[in-house]
Amino acid sequence: MNKQISARKSFIFKVCVVGDGGVGKTSMVLRYCENAFKENYIMTIGSNFSTKNVKLENYPNFDVKLQLWDLAGQKHFSFVRPPFYRGSSGIVIVFDLTRRSSFANIPNWIDEVDKVVGSKPSVLVGNKLDLADDGQREIGVKDGESLKNEIGALSYYETSAKEGTGIQEVFKDITLGILKKSNKI
Repeated sequence: MNKQISARKSFIFKVCVVGDGGVGKTSMVLRYCENAFKENYIMTIGSNFSTKNVKLENYPNFDVKLQLWDLAGQKHFSFVRPPFYRGSSGIVIVFDLTRRSSFANIPNWIDEVDKVVGSKPSVLVGNKLDLADDGQREIGVKDGESLKNEIGALSYYETSAKEGTGIQEVFKDITLGILKKSNKI
């Protein structure tokens, strides 16, 4: 009897989470890594670093670990961000659904990242869906989808880090996008 054993494959991918200050990047990473949410945050200075093992149903022999780099979004931290982009396999680009200025700044984030690492698989995320559902929405779904197409992102998600809506899907999608781009699947 000739039994074929599929070898395990291990991957570690660096993913930078970028966007204006206050859009919920830290909340998204905390929700994803620890399934937690805090109402009040201290502003990120430089970066925060977290890791998470990703389970992919269609690839049970893959061991994938994401290194998530949550980067400070305030303009006065722009000089410290570029070194953090180096070695990135993918980018999660976040804006606040209730703050049009954070949406308008997405092209600036793309330019900043591209200058350091070139084009990488990316996912566009409109966060704070819980507030948008309360009538504070400034960015519509069509706007998000249109920008996704314009910047060449893999997909567009609307999430709520507070409620956990869509967070798992964002990080699973960026993981699959990285695996596809690197010809691993």
